[in-house]
Amino acid sequence: MSADIQDLTPKKKMSKAEGLLHSLVPRAQCFCFYDNDGECVWSTDGVDDREIDNFVGDLPEDLVEKIVARDEIVRRTLPSGRTALALPAYGDDEQRLGMLVALFSRNAGKSSWFNPSLLKSILEPALEVIGESLSVDRQLAAARDRARIVEKELELVYEVDEKIHGAKTRHSSLGQLVGQSGRFLGINYSVLLIPSKRIRISATHANWKGVKRKVLDRYLVEQLLPKLEGQRGPVIFQIPAVEGSEEPAEHGYQALLSPLLDSQGNVEGILAQLGRVDNNEFSTRDVRFMTHIVRKVEYVIERTFDAMTGFMNRNGFEDQLRESWKALTAADDAHQLIYFDLDNLQLINDRFGQEAGDAVILRFARLLEEDLPMSGVLSRLTGDDFCMILTHADTETALEFAQNVRSKGESLRYLEGDMSLQVTMSIGIAEFSRASGDIANALTTARMACESAKDHGRDRIEVYDAGDQSMLRRYDDMQLVAEIQQALDGDGFELLAQPIASVKDGDAPYCFEVLLRMSDANGERVPTKALFSAAERYRMMPQIDRWVVSSAIARLLELQACAGGQDASFSINLSGQSLGDDEFLSFIEEELEHSGVAASCVTFEITESAAVSNLKKAQEFINRLRELGCRISLDDFGTGLSSFAYLKDFSVDTLKIDGGFIRDIVDNRISESMVVAITQVAKVMGLQTVAEFVETDEARERVTALGVDFAQGHAIGRPVAIESVLADFSDQEKDSVG
Repeated sequence: MSADIQDLTPKKKMSKAEGLLHSLVPRAQCFCFYDNDGECVWSTDGVDDREIDNFVGDLPEDLVEKIVARDEIVRRTLPSGRTALALPAYGDDEQRLGMLVALFSRNAGKSSWFNPSLLKSILEPALEVIGESLSVDRQLAAARDRARIVEKELELVYEVDEKIHGAKTRHSSLGQLVGQSGRFLGINYSVLLIPSKRIRISATHANWKGVKRKVLDRYLVEQLLPKLEGQRGPVIFQIPAVEGSEEPAEHGYQALLSPLLDSQGNVEGILAQLGRVDNNEFSTRDVRFMTHIVRKVEYVIERTFDAMTGFMNRNGFEDQLRESWKALTAADDAHQLIYFDLDNLQLINDRFGQEAGDAVILRFARLLEEDLPMSGVLSRLTGDDFCMILTHADTETALEFAQNVRSKGESLRYLEGDMSLQVTMSIGIAEFSRASGDIANALTTARMACESAKDHGRDRIEVYDAGDQSMLRRYDDMQLVAEIQQALDGDGFELLAQPIASVKDGDAPYCFEVLLRMSDANGERVPTKALFSAAERYRMMPQIDRWVVSSAIARLLELQACAGGQDASFSINLSGQSLGDDEFLSFIEEELEHSGVAASCVTFEITESAAVSNLKKAQEFINRLRELGCRISLDDFGTGLSSFAYLKDFSVDTLKIDGGFIRDIVDNRISESMVVAITQVAKVMGLQTVAEFVETDEARERVTALGVDFAQGHAIGRPVAIESVLADFSDQEKDSVG
């Protein structure tokens, strides 16, 4: 208390009492104020008087108690002959704040005017002023102390926030929360435990250096965690001492236990603060502080884990892979990645609804957990894609686990009434080592192995093989996907136009096939085959088709604005994936309506194979386009075994003869016969024909002789940038005006 009083009652704080004291008792030489520890903290003359100090210090304890009780005034004649009178000072809350000593001259105590009781009553107003002043100062000091503590709490909270957002991994974020909260509260053992997520992060003070942490953790999970059910905030528990034990953790202490809630409000874990280093009890302020820390922990958990399954999400799993990467010490050390993709899950969603699909996902998640080894960590990367890491394991161990999971696939059959649908799984395994590349590459190779399993029939397991050509192609496709997206978002695509000309009248061509080219980040041309391989594999063709349609119609409008290009038309390729896109037709209709381009000037090319693979969808799609006024060309016609049989199912305008028959038409009688047959059937059906890949004059003459209507190829004209076509038509317009 003395330190507080000395800090809070400098002379300027007591100046208003000084004048009052001397006006009340003018015969007093000076007044001194002593705190409860017997220290002089203020005097009216500002001079330390050792004689008075000795007087106060020599007061018997029982006499001090009487002064406190206000039933006695202490009067003493000092060795110097001066008389001292001691009176207690109290605050508003009746708490004793110290003692006021009035000092009188020699022999004053023998004077007739010296009456201690009268002097006490005279000095009481001054004592009240002193008490009030000290009470206010004490309250202000307490408020400042509380403010300092709150400020310190806020500083820690802000520091933790910054470190959470700046942390590179989920583990480091949680480690910051556990460690810093424990240090702030002065805790012997801090631990975060979430059994279902296999999370255990602890921090131990030197006092408990040798503590049996596993025993403590088991006690927390088995004995105390169940007691937190129904709690929504931190709870203080008294942990009893173990008689005769020399273990520091068994001497009895308080524990501040904070429940961690999942998205449904159920207790799934605990953040425990066990034992204060100073043995003090926890306060409501500590509870409030831990309430905030727990919210931060739950935020990190929510950001890191999938709400449905409880597994790590992609962000959390990538953090885990980074931690696992650090654990690879020896050159031959390796982890295993096992990638799971549920087959037919989309059918479940389409037939039975999203809830049915979610039920299957949850069933699969529990199936994975059943035999999960201690070295395994599970994640849900996307809707039906899961991945796990087996640390310090070989391929045989991963295969054994994968085979065990696959053998239980029958449990994924979904039943509803008399309908059922079996969900299987495709599984890919890839090694994760220093030699296999970085984290992104490891995930890519595991996914490639999984997709190889899907390509080879599904419901099977594939191990990544760097020498497998199909996997290499798949790897190239995966690398190209990001560049395709960048091209869609930026200016990586370019439209070319190749003329389609009549072989009969030789007039200048007004019809052009629109072709797509792509450049990578370095400006290098991406091979067309590689572009469409990646786009088709990862179902990006509808996005590309939309870009091409929108851009081509806009350029066609520019072309038709030229006097010489009023009759120009474009032939635009559509992928099989767009045929199955229900919104694509509406998109085409909106583009045509918005641009003002006549639908009859746009021909859409659909490959025979795409049309045949989804016959009903293709028929509906083609019929709707024709209703809009567009023309339809069946591309690569003649490649299928039943081309002519399917032809009657499609309402088209043009047959585009497959280039394989045109390339060698001059030398191959079979190719020539196929072209003759297609041409004759087309004439009977009232369709026009186009020969593509007409590369030589000889080929052009031959297709003309066989009755083909139009030709396309290098002998007619090479593909050029659409800007060049626009420039040519502009020049023609200038010439006609001149």
